[in-house]
Amino acid sequence: MTDLSIGRHVSEERSISQQPDPTDINPNAVVGAEILIEQLHKFYGEVKVLEDLDLHIQPGEFLAIVGRSGCGKSTLLRLIADLEQPSYGEIKFKSARHIREGITSDDIRVMFQDPRLLPWRSIEQNVQLGLAKEQQANASALLEKVGLKEKAGLWPSQLSGGQRQRTALARALSHKPRILLLDEPLGALDALTRLDMQNLIEKLWTEQGFTAILVTHDVSEAVQLADRIILLDKGHIAQQFKVDLPRPRKKDYTFTELEQQVLNAVLAT
Repeated sequence: MTDLSIGRHVSEERSISQQPDPTDINPNAVVGAEILIEQLHKFYGEVKVLEDLDLHIQPGEFLAIVGRSGCGKSTLLRLIADLEQPSYGEIKFKSARHIREGITSDDIRVMFQDPRLLPWRSIEQNVQLGLAKEQQANASALLEKVGLKEKAGLWPSQLSGGQRQRTALARALSHKPRILLLDEPLGALDALTRLDMQNLIEKLWTEQGFTAILVTHDVSEAVQLADRIILLDKGHIAQQFKVDLPRPRKKDYTFTELEQQVLNAVLAT
């Protein structure tokens, strides 16, 4: 496995740059969980999807996973989300309060390409889904943050694709997860809406401090959002790229150089 970096030099002690500093985060915000993946294997019959995979994700890190279709990206995300079980190996989660194996709904939320909103509930009701009454004010505040306060009483069918994904993001974050998993959530959006959503996700990640893991086929999106990019190939981590660029990011020469470097690595698999 190759480990590459571009941009300003950083020390080993702070190899993941531009993460939210827990001391700078709003005291009411969530602190992301640390994820430890050890010797992870996933087989479907005779097909090896993930094999002997080791990965350490820092609390509050924004990690992007890229690679060709069928390389195991979404499978890895589903294993972290506890939607599937590993054939063998371990996934552990650590925070300031506990360390354990397994995942509960209190710690993690997944945002898919399909927003998966309930069509018979209003936008506000979708965001409030599963929340206790005393937590529902947080849902209303998030609708304002994602720019949908005036749309709260509408039905999902009355929103654009981008607005539905904003609703899905607000719903995911209303539970104050320690980990947010993003399984190509912006893939179906037009280019301008996609850029707006990238900026919104980055803004809320910075404010709330959760650990974010993004699966994407868009290399530019990975460089735009991530602290670190991993390239999967045939169920293994083929390369890692540290993204040592200041936020908010500009598509300057250094950005473009790293984007091309990651793209060339993907095309070489």
